[in-house]
Amino acid sequence: MGIGDDYLDKFYAKVSKIAKQDIYRFMKNNNQSPLNYQFDSYFQYYLKKYDIKLLQHHFSSRKIEGLTIINEEGISFSYEKENPIVKQNFTKCHELGHFVLGHSGTVFTEMRDRKNSQLEREANIFSATVLMPDIVLLAKIFYRKDSFQKVKEELVVSCEALFYRLVDIFQSLLSKDEVEIFQVVCEYYQGYNQKILNSFFKIKENIITEYKKVEYDIFKRLIYELEINGFIASNSFPELLSNKFRKQLGAKYSNVKTWVEFEFGKTVAYAWLSDKMTRKQAKLKARTVLLLM
Repeated sequence: MGIGDDYLDKFYAKVSKIAKQDIYRFMKNNNQSPLNYQFDSYFQYYLKKYDIKLLQHHFSSRKIEGLTIINEEGISFSYEKENPIVKQNFTKCHELGHFVLGHSGTVFTEMRDRKNSQLEREANIFSATVLMPDIVLLAKIFYRKDSFQKVKEELVVSCEALFYRLVDIFQSLLSKDEVEIFQVVCEYYQGYNQKILNSFFKIKENIITEYKKVEYDIFKRLIYELEINGFIASNSFPELLSNKFRKQLGAKYSNVKTWVEFEFGKTVAYAWLSDKMTRKQAKLKARTVLLLM
């Protein structure tokens, strides 16, 4: 899974940028913290949105790791059911990569022990990035100072996948040579954190800036909060104070209702899911918000 310099120059920056922008937008839309990130919610989002079928297969030789089929009947991803969970996860995200990256074709086959094509390599980069986003690794390793083993277990990836993901990040953002980078990651794997903390310190602003630049969809963020709580107010989402915004929200989602309450010279705008609470219940919540403002 490690990549050479030529490959890095040609594909790594392009594919990892696409993957990170997509996953960061999803994380922000769904208010998902880098410290609590796991790929599955992102993966399930795509399965549900595009009605993608997820299947298992098995061949005695386990020669076919993953398979994507796109035809008039729809889209399906398939993975080797007897592979370890960490490999299954990588394969799932690899197959999703073909779809998200818009690869041309109707059948994509990930074969064991076969030299990868450009499309397969791009799908590998996408998979590694989605399983282990830069901002997530920064949060866990640099800020929370998690061990290699803990990061691997929380993200449900293999030792090899995490090792080479870190190598790839440092190769793309640091001026150190490959041997030095390998040494840094090796020491982290062995339980010595100082060098990897120093390396992350040098690139953390790049990673944070890239994460901050990705804009989220305010409507999706609101829906996420509404689905959890059934009610939101302008003390948390000031956009609701705009009459135009409230109309747009109601037009996009028929089960979302909005209103405004005034009292004590204060104003609170709010929204609620009509299938989770009544107008009267929402009004009582809004008045509580007013009292506490």
